[in-house]
Amino acid sequence: MDDRTQPLVSVLTPSLNQARWLPDNLHSVEVQTWPRIEHVVMDGGSSDGSVDILRSAERPGLIWRSEPDRGQSHALNKAFDESKGEIIGWLNSDDAYFSPSVVEAAVAVIIERPDVDVVYGHSALVNEDGLILHMMWAPAFSARLLPLHTFFSQPSAFIRRRAIADQFVDEDFDHAMDRELWLRLAWQRRFARLDRVVAIDRHQRGRKGYVQPEVARQENSRLAEMYCLPYGQWADVRRKVFKVLARWRGIALIGQAGPPHSFQAISDGRLRLLLRQAVTLRRWMPASAPGS
Repeated sequence: MDDRTQPLVSVLTPSLNQARWLPDNLHSVEVQTWPRIEHVVMDGGSSDGSVDILRSAERPGLIWRSEPDRGQSHALNKAFDESKGEIIGWLNSDDAYFSPSVVEAAVAVIIERPDVDVVYGHSALVNEDGLILHMMWAPAFSARLLPLHTFFSQPSAFIRRRAIADQFVDEDFDHAMDRELWLRLAWQRRFARLDRVVAIDRHQRGRKGYVQPEVARQENSRLAEMYCLPYGQWADVRRKVFKVLARWRGIALIGQAGPPHSFQAISDGRLRLLLRQAVTLRRWMPASAPGS
């Protein structure tokens, strides 16, 4: 089949001073086996060498600009406006696709399921150095579970362009814009799960949710009011139960943790991965190697 007859996938990447992980991000898109991908990177005016990395990575299909913006949500909407694909991926600059064939696998689901507008998969939590910490299992889609907890990670998802209106994310949110997007789409759109590990979620000390927890709590409270989300002690208990069950279900994904990878992955053995998967709380997992 002529490549031009196949759907174009646009991967949107907002970035600001993420030079440490930007090469992984760029490489993970470049090596994908799907033949039609454009990667739109909106850099917010980085001063850490990110622009040099983008300049040296220039290739057909990579579109980038570096200029001041109003934050991550604004950068995402600018990238969306610049993009042309009928399928949209969202890959933050510290995240990456897990292996070279994941975009092709997600597109296959979208082609086979014309009724589906959002496809998501499992993820892997990875630390600053690329060590795979644990597998993040995602259940089949549940409209009852989503208001309680976002049970898949944003880099593992792909969206049909037709499902999005004038703007990609709500710029009133700077932390919870991904959760707002999924709640908004779930009202009228159909979701489907791809039963494989699609992307990595980077466990790094500079994440906004870690350094600005109060802002994250405020935005989640606003979302609860907007979408009538469950709250209180009973909702907290149900969320914790789900997280425990998801961690244990993730044991079955350890077999997918091996190569080929499309990022600089580090493995310290299946036994240690299994132990972290089964018994280690996320807050106890190392963000980086000792001394780094």
